[in-house]
Amino acid sequence: MIQRQQTIWWFLIGVFAVLMLFFDWMTLFVTDGNYTLSSSGILKDGNTVIPGTMLTVYLIVEAVFNFVIIFLYKKRILQSRLTIISIVLSLGTYGLVALYRYMSFTEEVTSTNFNWPLILPLISAILGVMAFRHVLMDEAKVRSLDRLR
Repeated sequence: MIQRQQTIWWFLIGVFAVLMLFFDWMTLFVTDGNYTLSSSGILKDGNTVIPGTMLTVYLIVEAVFNFVIIFLYKKRILQSRLTIISIVLSLGTYGLVALYRYMSFTEEVTSTNFNWPLILPLISAILGVMAFRHVLMDEAKVRSLDRLR
């Protein structure tokens, strides 16, 4: 059934992944200028310094993955397993951000400003945990009804 609570959580996780494609995640203040990190990579004055195709593909895969989970409503066990993968994907965004941040600049960064989109993967992970719990509750309900028959 598509009208379950966890459907809302998976939909929001997918929307958050898509939202991250359109905003800057952080600003790096380096000795030779300011750089911004977003899904398009590391930019300086609108010019791409390091392309972020891996970040873009990762976020698109994460969004599509969560939208696909919604339509697997007849297979609750598979949904619960895929939800765990979705949580790992959401938190993996932080790993990619750290990879781009620390592999790109070594000692030149004087300060870093984090923007609000960096909170979205954490919210997505929390929503994933909520979806996981609701799938398990649905499965327990179905199993309890099977015992009564």
